[in-house]
Amino acid sequence: MATGSVNGSTAQRFSPQWALVALVTWLALALAHLRFSIWLVTPRETPWGLLPLSTWVPHVSLAAASALIASLMWQLRRGPRPWVTAGFWLLWGAAVVAQDRFLTFSFNEYAHYPQYALIAWLVARAVDPGKDQWPIVRILFWTTLLGAIDEVMQYLWITASYSDYVDFNDFLVNLVSAAAGVLIYYGAAQSPTKHPVWGLRPEWTATGMIALAVAAGFASGRLAHTPEGRVPNGGVLLTGEGPVLYLQRGPAFYGAWQAGPRHGQYYVLQPWEGLGLMLAAAILFGAARQTTRESAGEPPSRSPESRAG
Repeated sequence: MATGSVNGSTAQRFSPQWALVALVTWLALALAHLRFSIWLVTPRETPWGLLPLSTWVPHVSLAAASALIASLMWQLRRGPRPWVTAGFWLLWGAAVVAQDRFLTFSFNEYAHYPQYALIAWLVARAVDPGKDQWPIVRILFWTTLLGAIDEVMQYLWITASYSDYVDFNDFLVNLVSAAAGVLIYYGAAQSPTKHPVWGLRPEWTATGMIALAVAAGFASGRLAHTPEGRVPNGGVLLTGEGPVLYLQRGPAFYGAWQAGPRHGQYYVLQPWEGLGLMLAAAILFGAARQTTRESAGEPPSRSPESRAG
């Protein structure tokens, strides 16, 4: 495990074991998506008649929200900066309410919140096992990238039979879900007093490679935004010049209101709208890294390792 010196103490920088757990968990949940969805919506005999388990998703969600609030009260009592932590949780709650009101197709999509909160917690455990670095933007980046890969896999393969577009709504929901995992992981921890020096960030390299690949795809005509008509499952249209991957399977999805069971209709974000909101959310939740004891005027405390030394 790599280590580094921060504030005179030995800080654990990375845990490959937890990184492997995070990747395996993400892959298992991503591959189980279709099977879980079918299991959730399949009617079965219950004491109240023939009903799908999805009928109870709102009730389970309410119970989960109550449990989260109770755990947050405990967290805030133990945490060193309860008002700051509470402020970020209120920001998170406002984001969830807005997403639910305008971007949610059905109650079943609530599964994104525990799924990507868990993955973000595991990623945080991997990249900052000592909770003394607080690389929040880094954690959000890698978790959201995994979520984006999950959504692209669904569109191209896993749920290609009914996915009509690469879902930037879910990109954003996964990021906000990841923010919950970060807040849970760091909620009662002492915040760092100094910014770590990371050197060349792999996040910039990954972002640049993705941007170049997307730009090359559009420039070559192999990637396109909108078809003139309906295209086959997976968004791939075979032409005389080769296959073209469309981000949506028809011309009337992005930037339009669609029918949905949650509120009657929901809005499908354009790619640029989704990416813009994701950047704004990353900046807002990444600001938790700036709320250090030093900036709040509190004296820095020595770590258990440094006291032992």
